[in-house]
Amino acid sequence: MISHGDSKREGRLPGVKAIRSITLRMMLAMSVTTIIGALVMTVGIILGSRHEFSERGISPDDVTSGILFNGTLVIDSEKALILVVLFVVGIIATTGIIAWFLARQEIRPLDEAMRLQRNFVADASHELKTPLAIIGARGELIKHRVEHGKDVGQALDELGNDIARMDGVINDLLVAAQDANSPRPVDMRRSIQEAVRALEVLANQRAIAIVLDVPESAITVMAGETGIVRCLVAILDNALAHSPEHSVIEVTAKEDKGMVNVTIRDHGVGMTGDPERYFARFARADTDSGQRGYGLGLALTRDVLSRYKGRISVVQFDGDGTAIMITLPTVSKKSRQ
Repeated sequence: MISHGDSKREGRLPGVKAIRSITLRMMLAMSVTTIIGALVMTVGIILGSRHEFSERGISPDDVTSGILFNGTLVIDSEKALILVVLFVVGIIATTGIIAWFLARQEIRPLDEAMRLQRNFVADASHELKTPLAIIGARGELIKHRVEHGKDVGQALDELGNDIARMDGVINDLLVAAQDANSPRPVDMRRSIQEAVRALEVLANQRAIAIVLDVPESAITVMAGETGIVRCLVAILDNALAHSPEHSVIEVTAKEDKGMVNVTIRDHGVGMTGDPERYFARFARADTDSGQRGYGLGLALTRDVLSRYKGRISVVQFDGDGTAIMITLPTVSKKSRQ
């Protein structure tokens, strides 16, 4: 049995909305097209017709002609038939073109939603498989130690770290799958500060200083606050993973010509090869140091930023580290008011 609440939810499905929107716009477009086509056909028939006097070769000044003929217009039936056929074909063709255009326009968000869903399933299955296997192995190890009366404190700590890492992966995946149809004003300064606070503990453990250089005034963008923070965290996390101990990570934010550029620069070994490949899903850095790869984080970051008309690029990748910059359109003070 379907409840009333389920019926209401069904009526709000994106597919139902798309069908209703297409139908309404099709009816409006067909009405306008039919009216315009009818007017054009009428004008064509009138222009293609001839006066009765001209048709019969009679002078309008002839006295007797006024008695025999009233001077009406004579319509060429062949031309009229051709115009009617062209009118019908034109209406059908125009309706088809409009329907195709509207359908593409309305279905595009659904295609994007399906793409994000497929990416989410692929990302989740790939990224969660390894941490789940590790957690399972930790559980077996703890069980073995308990059975033999051994200390499990270290194993429990490692299990907690594994769970925390998996939680971070899940958060990244959920942010990547979120709908970005309702962006809101977000202060980039606050987002940067929040991302830095989230990684301060990891930075302090390795004596890495994160230096901020951001304007004192607010820099507002239209985006999702959680998504922007997770993007910054992903880039900072990669910078930390590839930075030597006692080094510095520089975070700068500059507003220029309606855009804000946020650059995160580390002083690690830098990227090798084509930097673009690090934005591919499941890419890993070529390193034997045991550090985490750039991997899914940068791919998700690019996906999220693209929804807010932003972009991410590598502006430096050499032996003196890597600098990654994200760019987003800012909101003017007038539009905020």
